[in-house]
Amino acid sequence: VERQLAGAGSNANVLTLGDNAYFLGLVIGYTECYEKTWGRFIDKTFVIPGNHDYENNGESNYFNYFGAKANPDGKGTGYYRIDQSGWTVFALNSNIDASAASAQARWLKQELATAQPCVAAAWHHARFSSAPDGDNGTMTAMWDILDQAKADVVLQSHEHQYERFAPMTSDGSLSATGGLRSFVVGTGGADTYAHARVRAGSEKQAVAFGVSRLSLSAGNAKWPFIYVDNASPAQGAFPCRHTDWLCARAGRSPSRPPTPSAAV
Repeated sequence: VERQLAGAGSNANVLTLGDNAYFLGLVIGYTECYEKTWGRFIDKTFVIPGNHDYENNGESNYFNYFGAKANPDGKGTGYYRIDQSGWTVFALNSNIDASAASAQARWLKQELATAQPCVAAAWHHARFSSAPDGDNGTMTAMWDILDQAKADVVLQSHEHQYERFAPMTSDGSLSATGGLRSFVVGTGGADTYAHARVRAGSEKQAVAFGVSRLSLSAGNAKWPFIYVDNASPAQGAFPCRHTDWLCARAGRSPSRPPTPSAAV
């Protein structure tokens, strides 16, 4: 993480995808484990809660430790937005009600109305996964809302492995004309484990410690996954789904960024 931040410039940030304290969300998990490792970069960090942050009523420890970083609105919802480089990243909470009628869904719809042209979302529980736990339907309604708004990509963790998926709709169908790309990056701390099988739509799997580096710029994004030895088993790029709209507003024809490359 330190090496990636040093090479990414002053506008770079860290985004955790949950389970910041492992296993039980205890205060000691933050002060003795998180603080001495990932906590070194707290000034540049945005956080998302995981199920272990919520275990044994641990959410109060999570919100107390991270303060405004986890709770920008002061309401203890655990969801908020980040605007940067022509993108809006929605940090969502998969540990609370995320149904179509939930307060979180209503908030997301409202915020999407003022989002940047390119949209990403991040939460903890992986909607699709080749891991032993399989798919998790908790965020299905949120996936639909994002897809309808032409959002681009979802970042998740929960499973202790790396996986990249092609654009998919909320029911798990591959989509050539819509759908969201997704990444599962649960390789930042606890022991990794193997994939149980390769799910339809999965484009790349890896089982090793590492981080995903998402570089956002106007109209496109790049995404290498990087092992702790700095090797990269997978990388590529994709255009924002609103690229055509941006070009039309500027009065020129679309010039597509590179399509995703094959795994290296």
